[in-house]
Amino acid sequence: MTPAAVKTRLESMAAPRILLVRNDGLGDLILTLPVAASIKAQLPRATVSLLAASPLAGLARLAPQVDGVVEDPGVLLKRHRGNHSPQEQARLLAGLEDRLTAEKFDLALFAYAEAASAALVWRAGVAVRSGPLRRTFFWRFNTWQKTSRKNSPWPEYRLNLESLTSLGLAPEYHHPVLVLPPFLEPGSPYVVLHPYKRNTTALSWPLHNFVALADHFLSLGLAVVAVGDGQDRPVLDSAFGQKPGVRVETGLDWPGLAGLIGRAKLFVGNSSGPLHLAGWSGTPHVGFFPQNRVSAPSRWQTLPHPLPASGGPNTHGLQPPAPGQYLLAPDFPKRCVTCEMDRCPHFNCVASIPVERAVAACRAWGIG
Repeated sequence: MTPAAVKTRLESMAAPRILLVRNDGLGDLILTLPVAASIKAQLPRATVSLLAASPLAGLARLAPQVDGVVEDPGVLLKRHRGNHSPQEQARLLAGLEDRLTAEKFDLALFAYAEAASAALVWRAGVAVRSGPLRRTFFWRFNTWQKTSRKNSPWPEYRLNLESLTSLGLAPEYHHPVLVLPPFLEPGSPYVVLHPYKRNTTALSWPLHNFVALADHFLSLGLAVVAVGDGQDRPVLDSAFGQKPGVRVETGLDWPGLAGLIGRAKLFVGNSSGPLHLAGWSGTPHVGFFPQNRVSAPSRWQTLPHPLPASGGPNTHGLQPPAPGQYLLAPDFPKRCVTCEMDRCPHFNCVASIPVERAVAACRAWGIG
């Protein structure tokens, strides 16, 4: 189907039912939410449901632009399927197919596609299916997204919006609303640090730099909350546990973390999902990235900070600085595509970002 034909079809429906597929990571999901917001702005009668990984379903429900959530219990992505036996995979997949079939979606838009999810939506009888042309399973779709993510200079959220052109819609940016859940805040203004990152999807700013940054904030009279998951607890307790004024939080679910970050004065962390939570919530933030093209801030920048008058979640009343002032990366005379890790003479390049530069980034927000 041509984009024009898809748009005509959607506009002729009383209430088109649209499924937006993004069932991978936290940051990926957040950077896809502007697509839902843009659809709702351009097709006000449409309902938009999100196919998301089960652990992120509670967070997705904090977005009013999402009308429903279909949970992937970990049976669609290659990296998740190994967590279930073949028999359990088959049972869960059949249940998911029954759910999609019963929902009677008119259209599925894939912001992320793998062979299993494309086949599932096809089997569920969704009439219009928009996905990437440059995949071996492209024939599962009947309208195609032709933009190459690999070679594009656009950031991820902008690439996600570009998928709307396959539906004949404009790739307009609308900042997605976030409804913050209640959270027991510290008694004074606080800064959230996300200082420890075990996975290797991107390089990390060293833990001792975060400790120095915590000392800086404490000297300004700000409380500090260091966050991580349960496995991070020993490391975070060792680094921060003896510091008066620092609270370590490792037991929060994703909505709870959103409640904490959304009310913070500032968030500082490595490139990861919690950093994107700060961008979504409109909280001033500083992030650390490597310079290689696959992981750089030019590709994985946070959502554009909503202005106070935009109707977005920016409750801080701040005019944001330029992204280059708070999304920090090293600058070596080497143009990397992917990280060569310890084969590179500049490894770990992110560690070369000095604490003073991070403090300057906080001051760009008027903090510190």
